[in-house]
Parts: sequence; structure tokens; C-alpha cells
Amino acid sequence: MQTQKPDCVTCTKSKQTVEPFSKTAKRKTEPGELTHIDVWGKCSVTSINGNKYYILFVDDSEKFSTTEFLKQKGEAGQKVKEYLTNLKTQDKKPKAICVDRGKEFINDDLKTWCREQGIEIQMTAPYSPSQNGVAEQMNCTIVEPAQAMLRGLPKFLWEYAINHLSYLRNQTYTKTLNNKTPYEMRFKIKPNVSHLCEFGAPVWVLLQGQKEPRKMESKSRRQIFVGYDDGSKSVKYYNAETRKILTSRNFRFLNLTETETPLEPMVITPDAPGEGESEGSTQPTSGNKSNSLKPKRNEEEEPQNT
Repeated sequence: MQTQKPDCVTCTKSKQTVEPFSKTAKRKTEPGELTHIDVWGKCSVTSINGNKYYILFVDDSEKFSTTEFLKQKGEAGQKVKEYLTNLKTQDKKPKAICVDRGKEFINDDLKTWCREQGIEIQMTAPYSPSQNGVAEQMNCTIVEPAQAMLRGLPKFLWEYAINHLSYLRNQTYTKTLNNKTPYEMRFKIKPNVSHLCEFGAPVWVLLQGQKEPRKMESKSRRQIFVGYDDGSKSVKYYNAETRKILTSRNFRFLNLTETETPLEPMVITPDAPGEGESEGSTQPTSGNKSNSLKPKRNEEEEPQNT
């Protein structure tokens, strides 16, 4: 009979590594039953709406993703309550949420609320964000392309880039869903993608609401497309002159050929001053800021909450 060799304490101390996660068995959940949730941030650039974080919700059954934006990480608990309450109004029965061990989720207020609603909180092991792989992978799928989409645009538009990527992701075929889209799983109809346009593309918006009529001036003005509102019926656009995000249903994307007269360069407002910077120290958006969308490390936060 072969005897088992004794373990070596010294070898264990010098060679122990992180245990790999085994492949989880496929779950069979109903829409709304299990939601994977994760908070991304802190972004080094404050968005045009004053946000530095976003919270991501991914339905386990439909793989439909929803993003909400936060000024402070502590707002996450309230967003979770609102999301789960909204599921109930759609006749869905939330039973569990999967989160990491960040204080924004594991606190007395949210734990008490979930217990009263009969909702289980499934937590990852400490320092093991990979256990919440659905939300973590979706974050990578959204954030990395958003960085590329912002080239040549103000970095404070990252909130709308994230939102647009989530919108596109819900209308993209997924192997996990047997080549169906999350949109199709949720609304039981294939999405119409004919209206989709590139983020940051020029869009001509009809001028409306002027106090004085402009009879001899152009009826529309070129703006920067940053997303859709109410499906494809309206667009959101960035007005560089007023530094605001506006919405219009009177818009046109032009199909310009190479023989057309080239468009004049559009002046884009520089990024807002960062923390500790003065007004005169801001750099134009043509500068190279490839790391500006990476979340900032907070020494007081647990390392898995990124």
C-alpha cells in the first residue's frame, strides 16, 4: 500500500498560488430571477453630468445589460433597490443578486431590504472578483471599446460612450443565447439595427427655439452624435458651443461620398479641468490621454471593487 507523502510547509509558503475556479455548471434561470451586479470606477475623468462611477446589471437568463451612473459609490445600494423594484413591476420575480464584497453592497441597509423582499445576496469569496465573472466580463466588453470610441472627443463624454456600448451589446448576437440577442430574449422580437450609427459621427440637427428668426441662416447645424433616446426616434448630441448634451427628433445623418466637399474641422471644447488643475491647465482633446478612462485606485477600497 502506497503511503502519502507529508506536505512541506516551506514549499507551501514559497509556492502557493491562487486557486483556479472550476467551470460552473450551466444554470437554468428565469428572466429576472438572478442578476449579476458590479460597480466600475473611480474614473479619473468626471463625466459631463458629474459622475465618476457606473453600476452594471446583467440578467443571468437574458444577458440583457443595464447601466446606471453614480457620483458616489455609496449610491449603488439605492440603484439596486430601484432596479429590483422595476423588475417586479414587469411581473418578474427577482430571487437573488450576485455581487462582490464591496461595502456599497454588503451593508445593513441593503441586506435588510433584500431580506424583507425575499432576495438572496450571493457574495464572491474575498479578493476573488472572478467569481462574479458575468458582470466582470461584461465590463471589459463595454469599457475597452468605449476608450477607442472616444478618440478625438472630450473624455468627459465617457458616460455616453458606455451607455451606447451597452445599447449595442443588447442588440448583438450571443453564443450563450444560441445566437439570439439579449434584446430578442427580453422583448420577444428581433431588433431593428438599420438606424445604428457610429458614436461621435456628425449629425445635422434642425435649429429650433430661437428667440429671433434666422431667415437667411442655415436651418440645421452639425453636432456630435452620442447616443439614442427612445429607441431610434430621437438622438442625443453634444453641442460643443454650449458644452451640453441635448436631444432632438429632427436630425439627419448624411451619406457623404468622397467627391463631396470635405467637412470643415469642428472645434471641440477641451476637457474640463481635472482635480487640482486650474482652468488654464486643461489640454485640448487632440492630446494623447489613453489612460483617462482607467479607474483610479482608492487605497481605502478593497482591491476587487474595480
